[in-house]
Amino acid sequence: MTWIVWRQQRPVFITLAIGLLVGVTAIVLLRAGMVADLTARNLVDCVTAGAKNCRGNALGEFQNTWYDRMQLGQVGVLALPALVGVFVGAPLFAREFEQGTHALAFTQSVSRTRWTATKFLVAALPALVFVGVFQVVVHSWLDAAGELGPLGAGPYYFTTFEANGVSPIAYTLFAYTFGVFAGAAFRRTLVAMTLTLGLFVVVRFALNQTRELMITPTRVTGDDPTKPLVLERGPLQVDGGYLDASGAVVADAGSKMNCYAGADSDVDLLACYRSNGIEKSFADVIPANQATTLHLLEASVFAGLAAVFVLGSVWAVRRQA
Repeated sequence: MTWIVWRQQRPVFITLAIGLLVGVTAIVLLRAGMVADLTARNLVDCVTAGAKNCRGNALGEFQNTWYDRMQLGQVGVLALPALVGVFVGAPLFAREFEQGTHALAFTQSVSRTRWTATKFLVAALPALVFVGVFQVVVHSWLDAAGELGPLGAGPYYFTTFEANGVSPIAYTLFAYTFGVFAGAAFRRTLVAMTLTLGLFVVVRFALNQTRELMITPTRVTGDDPTKPLVLERGPLQVDGGYLDASGAVVADAGSKMNCYAGADSDVDLLACYRSNGIEKSFADVIPANQATTLHLLEASVFAGLAAVFVLGSVWAVRRQA
């Protein structure tokens, strides 16, 4: 059974292998070119010191040349789960039903559940390896740029968070299992591919907008509400505003900040704010060291959805005539 499934999926595996070889080769060459550019511009020490300690034309020219390219590498990691779901997961059973080849499997001594599980695993493992290897290679490239690349913007930078940790593998599992389920349930490859892409985009967007609700933020306060609250680079700010003397959030703080009386005014802004009930400023943040926890929480949501789609796929195959 495994050999038959392997032969059926061979074109997909060859495509994945060629794609991985081309992608990894391109990233390795780009990384080598970037490291040589860092050395030529004498920016090697800035990789760990950060851009703020290494200002100058050389830094600007380096980032103009490489920053967007590194982000494109991250976008490639973000796009792979959708491609796996659409081109590996969706056709897995839909094509069998469209072409009628499932009838041969159903007449053999192998149970439908075993046939489903074998096809599911044989197609899934190479796809997950493909995504994992490409993610590691791209991350190696970004690590070489350190603070001068997208990693310097912190772990919650939109392309960095979703391309790091367990997230790409979790996204891939979700997209792949839904593609398999849609193909088994609707028996049409094009329908399954369209549904997979649509649902993947919708769910990713919805969780992107709500992922900060999965973890309790830390409140940072400033004693002088007249000055901007300075946060260390890296945390994800989810809320902010002002507090009164009791520590409660001030509602409609804008109407209580009307203390400015002109450029030459000697109004004590701090005293005015406090007389209006504004004692401190605050920001609710998710610290940078909580990024791994947030990765795992988000991945657990996608893993749970993937488990549901696996069960749905088994049900859909078993009910086929």
